[in-house]
Amino acid sequence: MKIKRMIALVMVTTLMMLTISACTGGSKEGNNTPTGGNSTQGDAEKEKTGQETAQEETAGDTAGDELPETLENPDISIVYWYNPDQYAYDTSKNSDVYDPILEAVPDFEEKYGGKVNVIYAEWNSMLETVIAQQNAGDAPDLFEVYDRNMYNVIFADIAQPIDNYVTDKDYSYWDVDRSLFSWKGQTYAIPIKPYTYYMMFNRDLFALEGLTPPDELFQAGQWTFDEFEKAIKALTKTVDGETVQLGYGSWDDTITYFMLVNGAPLIDIDTESGKVTSMITNPKVQNTLTYLTRWSDYMVYGFDMFGWWDNGTLGIIRGKEFPVDHPFEVGVVPYPTGPDAEGKNLVVYPQGFAVPKGAKNPEGAAAFMRMVNEKQLEVGDKKEASRIGQDNYDMIYADDVKLVYAYDKNLDDIDNIIGSIINYMNDDVPAATIGSTMDPVINASIELIFGKQD
Repeated sequence: MKIKRMIALVMVTTLMMLTISACTGGSKEGNNTPTGGNSTQGDAEKEKTGQETAQEETAGDTAGDELPETLENPDISIVYWYNPDQYAYDTSKNSDVYDPILEAVPDFEEKYGGKVNVIYAEWNSMLETVIAQQNAGDAPDLFEVYDRNMYNVIFADIAQPIDNYVTDKDYSYWDVDRSLFSWKGQTYAIPIKPYTYYMMFNRDLFALEGLTPPDELFQAGQWTFDEFEKAIKALTKTVDGETVQLGYGSWDDTITYFMLVNGAPLIDIDTESGKVTSMITNPKVQNTLTYLTRWSDYMVYGFDMFGWWDNGTLGIIRGKEFPVDHPFEVGVVPYPTGPDAEGKNLVVYPQGFAVPKGAKNPEGAAAFMRMVNEKQLEVGDKKEASRIGQDNYDMIYADDVKLVYAYDKNLDDIDNIIGSIINYMNDDVPAATIGSTMDPVINASIELIFGKQD
């Protein structure tokens, strides 16, 4: 029995593309960028050796590469989603909440004697705000980019190359490749610490079923698709034909993360050449779809997962985060590793900040982002460890854990594509048929954003 047939969502990206199309000076040729595409994305993973190791490896190249003592222009403006008033409220309720962007503001102002103007815009309105200010001749100096708009802002001529304002130091803080923030040899964004996609699990339910907790399996290198399947099957319960307990709940894009931890993204983006390839017929993606189809009876997608979880009737969730307050004990674990991949993998969401065309102070913007990353290292990481628990933090960021990521959602109708794939899986459509049906759809979407591929 299928729990619920997936209804394709109306996509946020569609609104963004409509907004971009209204921007003056937009160009489709030579398209554009963060949390989205990289030149080594064909491997769909980056080897992680720990944040400390990444810094040590680049230390020789960045010796003396420090913040400027003074700036000719000490004033910058930032379009940002986190309202400072909301942040003040959140930190008053939980001292482990930490935002390095907002925390860097007073430090920057004190060091350089200028003013940081934070322009608040809701997440889905940030790009619209940037475009409106550009068109009014008052472009901000920084705005956030991510997997649904990274390339759009490059192709639409919204973001500018920043190679003259950054150094290797700016790409040494986190274990993500600089090419992820580049397009055809030019750099367009400065990364901040990647956002971690971890699963939470109900320890009480695992104990009740006599199952080995996922975090123990993960640390032993045994948290695999097969172990995940064993767990969600055991955790799913029916009474008189009605499902009363489920194994796993998540947002619909969870299927793309399972693809990543099995070795291949939904689309492959080579930022050096500009080549973009649909991966839906790739054997690794096909194998992932076969697993996901088998799991359909034990999973729930979307907002319904929260009701199951809060009631203690969902074993694993990807959508709930620390801090938590529940009458049952919870644990944390990264995604399991698929049969076509190896080792321990941590899915992350790379994030970056771009400098729009028309910005008055790109040099100041780069200096500000250096401060942001330094503050995250000095304070933010400790806050994160306190928030999720030091043991969990040490497990997630262990030296033998690899970061896996891809900018595979920068398509005009990505939510409809994912929704259609889920609908097919829920209807037990074979992976090969899903691939042959969706491949032309994905290729058409690729052409719309990235242009015709050879």
